[in-house]
Amino acid sequence: MEADEIGFEAVETVLQLMEQNPLVEFGTPGPLTHFIEKFYKEYQEKYESLLIKSTESNPTVHTIWLLNRVINGNKGEKQKVLIKLLDSISKNKEVEQEIRDIAINFLKYHEEQ
Repeated sequence: MEADEIGFEAVETVLQLMEQNPLVEFGTPGPLTHFIEKFYKEYQEKYESLLIKSTESNPTVHTIWLLNRVINGNKGEKQKVLIKLLDSISKNKEVEQEIRDIAINFLKYHEEQ
């Protein structure tokens, strides 16, 4: 994608790919995650909006990981809102247990901070 100079416009498509494959291991964190994360600083508001929408719609192994990175990069009220989203995912019985467990582990980390 980088060689083809694909930009921020691909972020939503990558998130949709992750949503369609919630338990697929695309790497830890993997090239897709690194690709979309590179747009965070330049497009922070749009990036966060797309990520939150995706995570609310169909959380995945990777979008939970990305959400946690955004939580780590924020403070105050925004961080609290994002942690609440993580908490709601951890309690949602419609979400795969593996994904809920990842959310729980990140919540534990934030409780210790």
